[in-house]
Amino acid sequence: MKRKRSFMTILLVVSLVLSLGLVGCSSSTDQSSEQPAVKKHIFKLSNVFTADQPLNITLNEVADNIKERTNGSIEFQIYPNGEIANSQDGVEQVVRGADFILVDSPSNMGPWVPDYEALIGPMLYDTREEYSQMCQSDLVKELNLKAEEAGIKVLALDYTFGFRSLAGQEAIKNPEEFAGKKWRVPKSQLWIDTLTAMGAQPITTAWSEVYSAVQEGVVAGFETSVSDMYDNHMEEIIKNVSLTKHFLGTTGVMISKTVWDSLTDEEQQIMQEEFTAGAIRNNERIDVIEDEARKAMEAAGVEFTEVDTQAFRDATKVVFDNSKFTPGFYDEMQDELAIIRSK
Repeated sequence: MKRKRSFMTILLVVSLVLSLGLVGCSSSTDQSSEQPAVKKHIFKLSNVFTADQPLNITLNEVADNIKERTNGSIEFQIYPNGEIANSQDGVEQVVRGADFILVDSPSNMGPWVPDYEALIGPMLYDTREEYSQMCQSDLVKELNLKAEEAGIKVLALDYTFGFRSLAGQEAIKNPEEFAGKKWRVPKSQLWIDTLTAMGAQPITTAWSEVYSAVQEGVVAGFETSVSDMYDNHMEEIIKNVSLTKHFLGTTGVMISKTVWDSLTDEEQQIMQEEFTAGAIRNNERIDVIEDEARKAMEAAGVEFTEVDTQAFRDATKVVFDNSKFTPGFYDEMQDELAIIRSK
């Protein structure tokens, strides 16, 4: 009996030790598997460009790079062609704090920060590089801080898509030669005011009707970028492009300040770096496309004419004399441009 009890005692002790060991192992395994959960962000990104245009292609590259660098914690669902909210409706989504990124004209932030409209106003920039440098100035950084106060974090302002110029049957070198001519413009008050100041009689028609309107003499011409002219076969109906460069096509990237602040420092850095790099790539592509389009149109017989830029600049200054803009903002932009041009 004593031997039997001794054996049972030993068996109980061994069992107890093994049990404690297993419990210890189980506890260790549970603790090592408790990794902090990574919060995932899925953003809808809206833009108005077609799927095969450089800007949309670049945005897809930016999205892929961000997803890879954040190990999938940030993903994008990209909607081109204005398929979802854009323009001021898109900015409303941003301000409301949606998981939404708007890629559209900075002018759409005008109702919140009016000077963004002045920033892309007529006859300001001689080159795209001037605009990009303006976007890095303290003057524009102050605008971006005002946007943050309104709930908008601006990640970029300088995704561009070419200067807009006048296309028609004859050269237009100054406002006097433009006086009274019926010219197609988009349905935008800024465009109407600008073309009026330049001397024309603006006519608002749908872009889809421009080709026939020029053919039938309803309008004497239209304005858009050179690549846009070529993409739409406008070399078939025009003889001249007057290089007014009255507007630079510009696009900004906007996200909710509240949503931005919810990202980690590393995620913010990655997103900022990739959207900044994307703007550079996009603009390089646009430069190539604009140059190729001009050469193709010249080969088709279209002439390109330099204009009296200062005369048009003087004429359009009235557009900036608007009470909604900060007094003196136009002069501050001119001072900044003088610094940029002196470098």
